[in-house]
Formats: sequence, C-alpha cells, structure tokens
Amino acid sequence: MPQEYHARVVVGDRFKEFIGNAGTVPVSELLGALRSGDAPPAQPLVLGQGLTADQLRELRDRTGAAVPLPVERTLTHKLEDKNVLIGMVHESGPDAYAAPLLLDERVEVLEDHLTGQHIPAITLLEAARQTWTVVIEQFLAHGTEPTRFVIGSVRSTFHSFVFPLPATIEFRLLGQEVSPIGSSIDCALRVRQDDRVAAEFEADVRVIPAAVAAKQEAMAARRAIRSALTDATAPVAGVAS
Repeated sequence: MPQEYHARVVVGDRFKEFIGNAGTVPVSELLGALRSGDAPPAQPLVLGQGLTADQLRELRDRTGAAVPLPVERTLTHKLEDKNVLIGMVHESGPDAYAAPLLLDERVEVLEDHLTGQHIPAITLLEAARQTWTVVIEQFLAHGTEPTRFVIGSVRSTFHSFVFPLPATIEFRLLGQEVSPIGSSIDCALRVRQDDRVAAEFEADVRVIPAAVAAKQEAMAARRAIRSALTDATAPVAGVAS
C-alpha cells in the first residue's frame, strides 16, 4: 500500500522518474490545480528542483509562501535567465556564504543530459561555479573596472546522489591574494542536501582586469595559430617531395 504524506514535494516536469515516487507532484499539475481552485486547501509544499523563475513567482503569489527566487543573472555571468542555478547569496559566517540550489529544468547543462532520478554532476559543478562567481562579484571584488574570471584549477569530489529536493551550496574562502594585475581567490564549496555533504569542490579563481585578460588571450591565440600553421607545413616523414 503506498505511503501517504501530509506534504508534497513540487518538482519540475522533466524529472519524470523522480515524480514516480510517492509524495511528489509535477509543477504543471500543481499550478493547474491552483489556477482552477482544485488544489487541496493549505497543503504544505516542499519546493524541489526544476521550477522556472516564472513558476516560482506564481507559486509565491498563489500560495503566499516564502518562495526563493533566482539571483540576478548578470552576477552569474550567464546570458539567459533559464541558466541561473542558484538563489540569492547570503553571508553565513566569517568568510562563509551560502545560496539555495534553484535548478531550472531548462538549464543548458541539463536539457541534453538527464539520466535516472538524480541531478547530473556537471550541473552541480556549474552551480558551484555560479556560487563562487556571485560571492566574488558581491563580496570580494574591489574596484569598478571591468574584469574577467579565469579558472586556475578545480577539484571535485562526489559523495552521493543529489536529488531534485531542496539543497544548499556553501562557500568558504580559503585565501585571497591581491596584486597590481588582479587577485587570486582560493575557495571551497559544498553541496549539502538532507544535512549531508553530497559534493565538494575546491577552486582557484583569478580575477583579472578585462583589458589585461583580452591582451593575454589575443597573444595566446596568435601563438596557437602560428604553431598550427607551422605544424601544417612541416614535411611528413616518408613522403617524397
């Protein structure tokens, strides 16, 4: 006999296998019931993953619940709202910050890869990248000149599945060095769900003035082209001229 739950987890429609579990409801079904007035009165809801920003706003307006919304897109360095994966970042302690995972089911790192019931690892990595980007932009960067972020290194460890349920991304600053041509930031991040650490990341991120970064990139591109053309014109062993 299926188990009955007083509350329900609302999840994006794309998580079809996960919605097969008791206690879940696809967001399209819930919103349809709310619009028609057929929704159960005052039934507690747990906000899962996969909801779009518009769906989150509609749930907030129709239920009056405290619904988190995605962080400002430009802070994540993304061009489309659907690709924002986190909510607003807040300070959680000295050199520590946190943000809710708010996964839009249409996000670029999910739309072509969804296997089983869990959230793919590459999606969690992008959520971590967005988190450190927002933290740096909001709390650690100094000055008003345009900058570029360059990843020096990333190390990731995955301990357990992350399901389309509430989750938090925690950021901890490990070190920051400032130089005349930018700064280098070392940080550690954790994806926490159900009070367990499901994934961990460590990253070295360099924040460089945009003009300096563009010049370095242009020089590197020209070197790469020269190398490719040199290789293409080199004689091939065993072929007569």
